[in-house]
Amino acid sequence: MRFISNLNQKIGDYASAIYFVVFVVMIYDVIVRYIYHTPTEWALEFVIMVVGIHYVISGAHAIKNNTHVRIDVIYNLLPVRTRRWMDVLGHLMAIVYLSIIVYYGVEQALPAIEMGERSGGGWNSLAPTYMKIAIPIGAALMVLQSVVSFIDSVKGVRNEQ
Repeated sequence: MRFISNLNQKIGDYASAIYFVVFVVMIYDVIVRYIYHTPTEWALEFVIMVVGIHYVISGAHAIKNNTHVRIDVIYNLLPVRTRRWMDVLGHLMAIVYLSIIVYYGVEQALPAIEMGERSGGGWNSLAPTYMKIAIPIGAALMVLQSVVSFIDSVKGVRNEQ
């Protein structure tokens, strides 16, 4: 279980460096567009692809660090025992939902890989293929982390009794 948490922590930590790459590419694009009047064909498509992939790959990091979206105003008003049960239920629902995303994500990714799906834009990159591959991978990482968090939540409920 520790391996899964450590893996997701490392992926999230390293993936955050992607935004430095995005920053550099966007600065480059602005310079060549407005100073040299030679806009890039690839910068916007590249940035959308990289940020989209980062978004789905970093979900497990958010679950691991308990930084996912939650209605904290209501959650914090609940008694600790009720919060623990809400965590158990939330992780269980996430496992079911994300497992469905893994299944259908693979179903979408395989044809994209087989035909080498391209964007059709000026750069005509394989961005859609890469993004479709990232969805089931990111969801699978989230399922694994949700299982770890579910087990931890169940232990928390048991320790209270």
